[in-house]
Amino acid sequence: MKNTALKKVPTITLFAWLGYWLIWVLMFSNAQQPQAAVWGATIHVGLQAIIVYLNTLVLIPSFLEKRRYLFYGLLCFAVLVLLSKLQLTLVPADVKVILKRNIQYPRAFQFARTYLLFMVVLIISTAWKFAVDRFHALQTQNEMARKQLESELQFLKNQINPHFLFNTLNNIYTLAYLKEDNAAPMIMRLSELLRYMLYQCRAQWVPLQDEVTFLRNILEMQKLKSEIYEQRMTFEVTGVSSGQLIAPLLLLTFLENSFKHSDLDMNPQGYIFVSLQVDDRNTLSFICINSKGGAASQRSEPHGIGLANVKKRLELTYPGRHILKVIDNTSTFEIRLIVNL
Repeated sequence: MKNTALKKVPTITLFAWLGYWLIWVLMFSNAQQPQAAVWGATIHVGLQAIIVYLNTLVLIPSFLEKRRYLFYGLLCFAVLVLLSKLQLTLVPADVKVILKRNIQYPRAFQFARTYLLFMVVLIISTAWKFAVDRFHALQTQNEMARKQLESELQFLKNQINPHFLFNTLNNIYTLAYLKEDNAAPMIMRLSELLRYMLYQCRAQWVPLQDEVTFLRNILEMQKLKSEIYEQRMTFEVTGVSSGQLIAPLLLLTFLENSFKHSDLDMNPQGYIFVSLQVDDRNTLSFICINSKGGAASQRSEPHGIGLANVKKRLELTYPGRHILKVIDNTSTFEIRLIVNL
């Protein structure tokens, strides 16, 4: 039990008390023999340690923090008086004379001097206790805020998965119902995408290269719907290299949004253009533009997560480090995002 208790005491604290004890040994050794100086320093520092730990571990938690100020004051006074008398009893009077002069101080003066010193130690330990408690409270508060942020981000990210899966399965169902040959390749693409979403997107950050591959696979899977999608969808990528990280699935909603608002099935001039660039300052520029018509613009999910989800994730993940512009024109819908990775 003793060994376990000792292990719990921080090493730096032991060294601090040892250094403080050596200072008192040197002070007493100016006028006393080494043995007497060691004894006097040991008693002096030992009683101060009793004050510190009794105050911080018992008196403050049991009385001061519970606003029992009168009991705390009376107990502190009693402890200081008791330990001051004990100090004068255990250490001979001549040991207390630090200067090399044959002066015998009155016992009342020695008691008052010892009492004042112990009171200073009590005040310092009280201030230290509140400072440490405040620091720990801030640490706990920051940790709780961090966990809450992680939970909120995870909640937002988890909402994306079923939303994306729902839309993709609808497309596969349509192809299968029409007995299109592209249904099987689309299912294979979907399995690859789900593998990425389930296993690689658990971390807070993922390689940007993997995210780009994920986005490219989504576009390729969308192109399987028809030749129109294959001919009118463009994805340009520049400046992406290893070592660059991004929040997973951050750009997925923008692609889904372009599919939702596009008029590729009705407009011979319709298109979807996606561009992702990273400059030498590690700033990502993402542009997603799609043509749209009146009918296409009305197609939306009544309970979709949509852009509100992405905006919230950007605020939590890249606070003050992003610019998002949503431009809804008559004939085009544009997303322009700048993120400092």
